[in-house]
Amino acid sequence: MDFQLECLQAHNEYRKKHGVPPLKLNKEMCRVSQEWANRLIRTNVLQHSNNREYGENLFCIQSSNPNFSISGKDAVDNWYEEIKVHKFGVEPNSLASGHFTQVVWKDSHELGVAYAKSAGKIVVVANYSPAGNIIGHFAENVPPPGAININNNIELSNDISKLSINPTKTFHKSDQKVTEGNFEEDFLEAHNTFRKRHGVPPLKLDRKLCRYSEEWAKHLAAKNILEHRPGSNYGENIYCLYSSDPNFTVNGHTPVDTCEYLGVGVAKNSQGSIYVVANYSPAGNFVGHYVENVPPVKPAFYGDVVRKKESPVTSPETPREEVGGCGGQFSQFALDALKVHNEYRKKHGVSDLELSQKNCIYLFQLCKFAQEWADTCARTSSLQHRANCPYGENIFSVYSSDFSHTPTARDAVKEWYDEIKQHTFGMEKVNQNTLHFTQVVWKNSKQLGIGIAKNKRGQTYVVANYDPRGNYIGQFVDNVPRSKA
Repeated sequence: MDFQLECLQAHNEYRKKHGVPPLKLNKEMCRVSQEWANRLIRTNVLQHSNNREYGENLFCIQSSNPNFSISGKDAVDNWYEEIKVHKFGVEPNSLASGHFTQVVWKDSHELGVAYAKSAGKIVVVANYSPAGNIIGHFAENVPPPGAININNNIELSNDISKLSINPTKTFHKSDQKVTEGNFEEDFLEAHNTFRKRHGVPPLKLDRKLCRYSEEWAKHLAAKNILEHRPGSNYGENIYCLYSSDPNFTVNGHTPVDTCEYLGVGVAKNSQGSIYVVANYSPAGNFVGHYVENVPPVKPAFYGDVVRKKESPVTSPETPREEVGGCGGQFSQFALDALKVHNEYRKKHGVSDLELSQKNCIYLFQLCKFAQEWADTCARTSSLQHRANCPYGENIFSVYSSDFSHTPTARDAVKEWYDEIKQHTFGMEKVNQNTLHFTQVVWKNSKQLGIGIAKNKRGQTYVVANYDPRGNYIGQFVDNVPRSKA
């Protein structure tokens, strides 16, 4: 028990440095860790378990002295040392820092740890829940060491505290260095102008929330970085604008043009960058609650004539699913995409995918979820992944000057699968150029959702979502077998 507590304490000391919440010991996870540690000592090998429920770190040390021992901190120190090879803010292309990133992974909350010893050999196994090291989520889960504590209170350095801007008060012309006009009131007005167009209630300015926003705006200005506050209980938008003109200012409408309560803070640094942070209470952007919380623009506010309901971006070749209920028919495009996926998966000896119809009441069906994002990509003419997507995701886009041209499902899935040419099997090396292929054949993925949308510019977008998601670091060998053909 002393070893486990030492290990827990060492984890949480390092996690505090990175501003992420502490871990808690879980007895069941400690039992699982002990079973695997015992097996590794018994078989005299060092390899990860097949347990996909938890993240896992391993450590082994050996001495000719049979009475040799280590503390719980020794193993954690060894894992944390990998920080030296980690690049913050980017997705890694190897597991070189995988032990370190799991130690400080923000979304992990529970720890199970144990060790086994035989003669002078010691093996340590640590399990983490939820598992870390998920591709696409390193930037927000592995923050660099900084002056942020886990209670969202900013430990302001001397440089930060010297910033004179105070956006919690009414702005006057004396504040010309950063803002112009009555920044807070203009900022609120800009929000409510847009909210009115969507028929939702106006926000109110909350002074306490403004102070909270100001803290983070000052922190960003001092560090000259743009990143969200970790572990915030509020919704948050952040904005940065740079100008070489030292007299450059922003007004309250500037960031908004690009809930109930609103807080806003603004700060400027010596490099000419202005940072704006807005916090919202209650928080928004909850998956499964977009439909009722983000209504479309009401045409009456624009003076437009209300038209019949239509989908301006959905391909005419593939009718949309019926909204609501689980009994709606899948589009032919979705059925074709499912068929092509399973043809490729059969080559690799993994089980077929199914079109998802679960979570009908509270969440979009997976096909509707994918269709929503395809519509968004087509409407904005941009090919990008959905932020904070809970599922695996592949995206595809094609342009044709023949606006009547629509790609087939095979066109999209084949492009993803063709990345196999660059994939190295049997290695846990992450290749950013083959992640579409690996998701197509990922063994543990069971359900598929897919959508297609086309805009008036001749651009067609395809989005596929997978549940459970694939592309977990440390699981490629098990989930991406070689083709059997």
